[in-house]
Amino acid sequence: MSVMNKNNTSKNATIVVIDDDAGIRDSLSDLLGMENWNCVTAETGRAGLDLIESIKPQLVVTDVQLPDISGYQVCQNLKRAPESKNLPVVMITGRFTEPADKVQGFESGADEFFSKPFDPFLFVARLKSILRGTAPQAA
Repeated sequence: MSVMNKNNTSKNATIVVIDDDAGIRDSLSDLLGMENWNCVTAETGRAGLDLIESIKPQLVVTDVQLPDISGYQVCQNLKRAPESKNLPVVMITGRFTEPADKVQGFESGADEFFSKPFDPFLFVARLKSILRGTAPQAA
């Protein structure tokens, strides 16, 4: 896979998906691939953060419940770092969500929050909208 530069449009965006469930990673990879987006996956939060640092994606999708650090912590780490503070983050969760869960996600810096299972058409439409609003970051 080639690494994309910062000036990508949503049509050729690179998206990192962090989820410990291989089935979810594969499903999201297939779904995002249908939009001609490059999908790179990680199964833990720390592996995801390393991947994000190395490939500089245009968007991150992270599960809330990960085996090492939570998706909330992934998001907080990204939003604290100057080089990734503007990187859009979409959080997903498979557990029953209370409004407080979504509030915690948004307070962590998430741009969107979905509960699984979610409508794939709405999910893709929301990602497109988020990507359209993403401005290139200064080096």
